[in-house]
Amino acid sequence: MERWKKAGDGILDFAPVQDGSGSDFGLPADRPMGALHLVEATGEIRRGAAAVFRMMDLCGNAFGRIAWILYRRVGVFRIASERGYAIVSARRGALQEWTCVVPDE
Repeated sequence: MERWKKAGDGILDFAPVQDGSGSDFGLPADRPMGALHLVEATGEIRRGAAAVFRMMDLCGNAFGRIAWILYRRVGVFRIASERGYAIVSARRGALQEWTCVVPDE
């Protein structure tokens, strides 16, 4: 029996663009994407904060559902979310190093 089930199991499939998985969707393997991309079953592609909030919504996360609604309906929230995503994304390497230092307790 699996004690912990990841949110998204059976809902989301993850694939690295570098292996060519995204070529059918116009995501070339030879260029850095600069942001998370979500390709929905309909073929619609979302990136950045929109992709994060939509994935959380698809997985049934309450915060994600609210954030996704706000992202779609409130322009100021959308702009702030994308700006925040860009700031975090630009510092991905430093943040990864920092999170590896913080104990898991």
